[in-house]
Amino acid sequence: MKSERGVTITSVLIYIIALTAVVIIIGRITTYFYRNMNSVTGNTAANAEYTKFNSYFTGEINIEGNEVTDCGISDGNYYIIFSVSGNQYIFQNDSIYMNKTKISDDIEDCRFEYDTSTKVISVYLKIQENEFYNTYTVAK
Repeated sequence: MKSERGVTITSVLIYIIALTAVVIIIGRITTYFYRNMNSVTGNTAANAEYTKFNSYFTGEINIEGNEVTDCGISDGNYYIIFSVSGNQYIFQNDSIYMNKTKISDDIEDCRFEYDTSTKVISVYLKIQENEFYNTYTVAK
């Protein structure tokens, strides 16, 4: 009897099923990867905006003798004003401004609060659904 070494229909079907399973698995992994990359990119952008604000604000409160002269709400916008530098930080139009210079963008919510007895400033920021809350003690 002769040996027949051809490809049968059964083996072709097995190859097709195996390749389909591999393609589906790779597709799922790729989808999961890209979905996580979008999440990481969003968190990175929020952290970058918070860091920009924080670098300006910590420099402000570390100026010796720089006290808070006014802190409150005007026209629905939170603001805080310092004495020595004269700088005003205000939240309006989804941005934080130092005087008239935009220092942070894409801010959903921002609140400044000042306790005159302890000289502690509380700042709440909500950036792309990430919430940041920090307290600062004014330098003496």
